[in-house]
Amino acid sequence: MSQSTHTLQKEVLGTDESLHLLEEMVLIRQFEQTAYLRYLQGEIPGTLHQSQGQEAVAVGVCSLLRTEDWITSTHRPHGHALAKGLDPAAGMAEIYGRETGCLGGRGGSMHLGDPALGILPSIAIVGGGITIAPGLAHALKYKETDNVVVCFFGDGAVNEGAFHEGVNYAAAFNLPVIFVCENNMYGASTPFHETTRNINVASRGEAYGIPSEQADGMDVRAVREATQRALETARSGKGPVLLEFLTYRYVGHSRGDARGYRTKDEEAIWAAKDPIKTFGAALVEEGTASEEQVKEATARAKKRIAEALKHAQQAPWPDPVTALAPNIIFGNPPQEVEGAGPLEEGSEEERYISIADSIRETLHSELGTDPNLVLLGEDVGVPGGFGGAFGVYQGLAEEYGRHRVIDTPISEKAIMGAAIGAAIGGLRTVPDLQYADFVFEAMDELVNEAAKQRYMSNGKLTIPTVLRCPVGASQRGAQHAQCPESFFMHVPGIKVLCISDPYTAKGALTAAIRDDDPVLVFEHKLLYGAKKRQEAGSINTRAYVPEENFALPVGQARVRRRGKDATIVATFTELYKALELAEKLSAEGIELEVIDPVWLSPFDWTTVMESVRRTGRLVIAHEAHLTGGWGAEVSARISDELFADLKAPVRRVASRDIPMPFSPPLEAAVLPLAEHIEAAVRDVLSTDHTRSGKE
Repeated sequence: MSQSTHTLQKEVLGTDESLHLLEEMVLIRQFEQTAYLRYLQGEIPGTLHQSQGQEAVAVGVCSLLRTEDWITSTHRPHGHALAKGLDPAAGMAEIYGRETGCLGGRGGSMHLGDPALGILPSIAIVGGGITIAPGLAHALKYKETDNVVVCFFGDGAVNEGAFHEGVNYAAAFNLPVIFVCENNMYGASTPFHETTRNINVASRGEAYGIPSEQADGMDVRAVREATQRALETARSGKGPVLLEFLTYRYVGHSRGDARGYRTKDEEAIWAAKDPIKTFGAALVEEGTASEEQVKEATARAKKRIAEALKHAQQAPWPDPVTALAPNIIFGNPPQEVEGAGPLEEGSEEERYISIADSIRETLHSELGTDPNLVLLGEDVGVPGGFGGAFGVYQGLAEEYGRHRVIDTPISEKAIMGAAIGAAIGGLRTVPDLQYADFVFEAMDELVNEAAKQRYMSNGKLTIPTVLRCPVGASQRGAQHAQCPESFFMHVPGIKVLCISDPYTAKGALTAAIRDDDPVLVFEHKLLYGAKKRQEAGSINTRAYVPEENFALPVGQARVRRRGKDATIVATFTELYKALELAEKLSAEGIELEVIDPVWLSPFDWTTVMESVRRTGRLVIAHEAHLTGGWGAEVSARISDELFADLKAPVRRVASRDIPMPFSPPLEAAVLPLAEHIEAAVRDVLSTDHTRSGKE
């Protein structure tokens, strides 16, 4: 479909509605001008990004939306939020950082929002909302509503990969998203035409097969006309629309921007198009309203902002204690749990299954139990297809339909963004990126959105999404062999699960899917599918798994073997090497306690510390790289808190700090081997520190 142009007569509005639009535009400008002056006087902390001149876009678009419609905004969100219905007092208190702010002071100027009004806490990452909006729209469509999502972004965002991935995703699934580009011709201080050959943003809609339109963003009625056409398309099930509004920002990018890169002539041309002045004058000229009515509307807006300012200045600061409240970081705050013991044993041989089978059973059961659960990813649902990179999803699409087992574009940012948006919109989502290595393509969505939106929203949002991540070396080379789970242990707001056996796979994955928070599930490729319960010379991964689904406590470690002489904490393949070593050393009268942490976040410190207090010795083994691996944090915490109990320094066994090579002998030279774990254990057993006051 090609770009649309319209020369229709301007929308005819009544007096009351026209004055309301004028008042809303004045409200936005007065809010920002007042905030800026108070910011200069040091009353407002942080930073402030204004949008004076762009009021017609915010008001023109949002004046046609319902409360049930959603908007996503940018680091310049004041106008969008106020136009969508945010109380100016709550908005002003938020940028003041006060307790009565719309997000309790957790968002600030760049993160205004109120989910109850359909305002997602605004996203300060350029283009960040463009991948989230399709997910929100997916939830609206899945629930069979005719509500829409409006995604605001600037001209600079169209050069982000998120623009291509998000718009293409929305187009591919015919989702009710209106992508609104506020083209003010500058990305910070850089002219748009210097970074983009095709400056006609609306023309890009044709590449995605969606309708698009360019309109005058300085004319509130022109904005409304274009938006009304877009809403008719989106609400009627015809899919997304791209709107480009040509507008101008009268102020600099931020406080320190003196706009020296602009000419006076350019600024004068756009000043003559001021959306507030020209609309007010037009109302008088056309006879829609009198000069007195225009003045009254302006005065009402200014009075509302004066009251909002007074409220913010007098509002209390939030209690610092609430900054650490776990119920705001997580929808299901971590509870203190005790580590579980060895795996369950069963009598039916056929119930000894592999990790892959256990995961498939779990997904099958949860899909049957929860109609709001959807799976999405690459090659997960094609009839006769792969069933995912490791065949885990085979048969699920045939059973539950491709509207619930959804094949997506090869588009990691869009997959993760859509999963997050749909989760915010009320679904439970299980996205799949095939390999954990590809998670870095979606780091913005995971780290800046999934991990932070609940906290920034002051606990008003939950994000129940579970990303499965196959990890580990398996002769696939450096870009298909990483163990990045340690990265995410560092990110508050994300839960991290490591699956090493079928029983835990079912219980912990069930718990993750039913959890209200984002969970990353890491699974080692080499542990998926052993064919026998026992294999000569090794402890196999197959284990007894009950047929019905069950949920293990989130944050619970498993004590896989009891012992008194030393503790080994290990995951994945290293866990089985540790168990084999424990069997070997038992013949020598040495009893090792082997713990599978299962959850890296929340980590079961209680179980690990209790064990180390008894044994006095700790070895940590994982395939992740040594430097910065999760074992470093465990070692630091144990050494810090149990220094007096340790009889020997904590030892870590991990992969060398080298990208994983392909050739088997080269790979083996980088990986931690069984003999490395044994050497570390024998080393700590041979050491017995004597300290003052301790025998």
